[in-house]
Amino acid sequence: MTGRDWAEVVRDDPRLPGESVDNYLDRHSTTRNYRPKPNGHDLSRDDLTPLSGAYWLGRDIPEPDFILGEMLSTTSRAELIGPTGLGKSIFLLALAIAAADGRDFLHWRGYGAIRRTLFVDGEMSRRLAKRRLIEATRRHGGMPATFFYLNCEDFPDFQPLNTETGRNFIDAKIDKLGGIDVVIFDNIQALLGGDMKDEEPWQQTLPWVRSLTRRNIGQIWAHHTGHDQTHGYGTKTREWQLDTVALMERVEDPEADIAFKLTFTKARERAPNNRADFEPTVITLTHDTWAWKKGRNLVNHGKRTGTDVALDVLNDEIACGNGTLPPYSERIPPDTRCITMEQWRKAYVPRSPAKTQEAAERAFYRAVKNLIEGKKSVGKYDRWVWAVRYADTRPTDN
Repeated sequence: MTGRDWAEVVRDDPRLPGESVDNYLDRHSTTRNYRPKPNGHDLSRDDLTPLSGAYWLGRDIPEPDFILGEMLSTTSRAELIGPTGLGKSIFLLALAIAAADGRDFLHWRGYGAIRRTLFVDGEMSRRLAKRRLIEATRRHGGMPATFFYLNCEDFPDFQPLNTETGRNFIDAKIDKLGGIDVVIFDNIQALLGGDMKDEEPWQQTLPWVRSLTRRNIGQIWAHHTGHDQTHGYGTKTREWQLDTVALMERVEDPEADIAFKLTFTKARERAPNNRADFEPTVITLTHDTWAWKKGRNLVNHGKRTGTDVALDVLNDEIACGNGTLPPYSERIPPDTRCITMEQWRKAYVPRSPAKTQEAAERAFYRAVKNLIEGKKSVGKYDRWVWAVRYADTRPTDN
């Protein structure tokens, strides 16, 4: 009914009377049983009209201003959930740069409109952020002038977004940019303060989230899974106020640098005409090129090994706040959160696919050997270990 007045509605629908909204309400005695409140406060006819179903049929409400397919618009509130180390940040950078340029990304259509896009990075060091941006720019073929990147390491006094100071800081940056169309927050754990298992940090942020929607600023919030990789870490109530929730699941592909299955566990905008935008999709980054394959029956047929589990455990322990910054060493990349070998072992054993504790212990040390000798996934120095994907490249002591 968007853009049509009441006369057009009743003209085209024989079930509705050919009359004004007010006449319709009068004829059907919509207010017949209304009684003033005991305190003397009464509602005017104007107060009641917006509650009428007939009124809603003729409301002029703008259609969404879509950015990427019908998956992302300037009023979307979306969450991307995935295990640590699966490539959320790299994926979101590519998506954000494509959106800024108005170009297609994977199977999502771009609309050719230049978009002012802000990426708020609460996790990466400046050194790693620059490297990731160089890589993303190379894959895209250039850096759009309307893409903006805020790295929290540049702002030592940055406050969490569930504080008024933190929200005012971002609002001030948006104002200086002259407004934006979409913002990516990477990630909830890094940008909000408090325990993510509790509802309070998100509830403190939610009024601001809604205000961004009123300002026609689309949002994507990145979030980690916990030990259970089927949903986001912490409270489920966070998803209640979101339009879209997408879950990343690991896919085995030896040729790919990044490989995951993307499933939309919530999609309010899904409809028969746009269902393809929300289909389960396997996404890969191979030889510096993004690719996709979609279909309802896509599954990961790769068998989970003890090495896979060990890497998941390491990433999860760091993502869930159990990592620490070790004493300075030239052998450990700067600003890299680590855990000890003993922490890793204790967290691994309960999740091992082995049937006994003794077998799990043996599987753990085999997995550690595979991961550290490969030098692609895990770094080690002394008793400290870390995920190489989120660290700068430095020599490691095996």
